[in-house]
Amino acid sequence: STRKESSAASDVYKRQHGYHFESDSKTISIAILAVVASGCASIVSGTSQSMFIETPQLTGASCKLTDSKSGEWFLPSTPGSATVQKGNGPMNITCEKEGYETTTINVEESFAGATLGNIILGGGIGILVDAASGAAQIYPDNVQVWMKPTEWKSKAEETAWHSEKQAYEEQLAEKNKPQEAQ
Repeated sequence: STRKESSAASDVYKRQHGYHFESDSKTISIAILAVVASGCASIVSGTSQSMFIETPQLTGASCKLTDSKSGEWFLPSTPGSATVQKGNGPMNITCEKEGYETTTINVEESFAGATLGNIILGGGIGILVDAASGAAQIYPDNVQVWMKPTEWKSKAEETAWHSEKQAYEEQLAEKNKPQEAQ
């Protein structure tokens, strides 16, 4: 009986002093949803990512990754991964190894799918957060840097290298080709 009286007195006190637990819990829920939606890709995919770099037909090349804002990352030996900052535009990847031509390729960023969560949830602020933080963009997860030998052991080796590189480039072009409307 004393516990019930104490609880009732507590409820009266809370009502008199502006405590509204039901509305406060709704406000808290809305605030949590707003925070989560405010940077969907920032939360889901973050502002950095791992890029796996390989040099087909050889291992042990060292690579330097440089973004458009002069951020630099180093990979001491291929194949391997480097964790890079997203959202700083195209990435130049330069690989070198003795006996091979130094090769630089340019890798573009694309739109990170997690950013769509902001559009679906109506989080205009979240889109701005993702764009500013770099979370709205993403580099390819896997990148191949084809390094040409400075000398070929045979004509057959040269022909095979060019054929494999061409097949890779065709596959990449097909993958990146815009989908036709159905």
